[in-house]
Amino acid sequence: WGRKMEEEKIAKEDQVTEIFPGVYLARFISLSDDCISKNGIDTVIEVSHELHERPAANTVMHIKLDEAATVDTFNKIADQIENTKKAGGKTLICCEKSTGLAVTLAIAYAVKYEGISVNDAAKSISQQKKQAELDHETLIKLSAWEIQMEEERIAKEDEVTEIFPGLHLSHFVTLSDNFISNNGIDTVIEVSSELQELLAADTVIHIKPDEANTEDNFNKIADK
Repeated sequence: WGRKMEEEKIAKEDQVTEIFPGVYLARFISLSDDCISKNGIDTVIEVSHELHERPAANTVMHIKLDEAATVDTFNKIADQIENTKKAGGKTLICCEKSTGLAVTLAIAYAVKYEGISVNDAAKSISQQKKQAELDHETLIKLSAWEIQMEEERIAKEDEVTEIFPGLHLSHFVTLSDNFISNNGIDTVIEVSSELQELLAADTVIHIKPDEANTEDNFNKIADK
């Protein structure tokens, strides 16, 4: 009976759990080439002090433990998982310190490429894998990174693109008087259901979406 319990314990430790589509988790101590091969793992992301040989994996990314909870590492992990998925492969992440840190780091992929928030990803993992304790310090840093990426996305949307000489394009939702002034815009042609007040522009032409695709509007826009 004792031997049977030990065998069941080892078998449970050898289990590979899918935490996100194409992203798997395993205990560091029980990860072997046989385990990698049997589960069809292509990429192993190992978080440890020193890299261990993993000949059964096509790609091995080594993350040092003291560099794990950084923006650079979050991007590296997310990008590696995405690249492996695009090639039709599976990625497994493991950590010498704890499975909790490994699964927390995997959240970086969900945030960057699946559009899942840190909070929602953490809740999903907690429901799937109740025994895994997420690393709270890393979760805080992931949340800060998530905010940073959103700010960068908004800043990118704020960019004005010159599509023809003297004709510029911008994102509607970020258009403001400050934005118009900073970019030296004189005339705004706004296609919207209702005209928003844009005091910084010398001239504003309002075109309703349901009337936009007409010859009259084509002439109005071209002439202006």
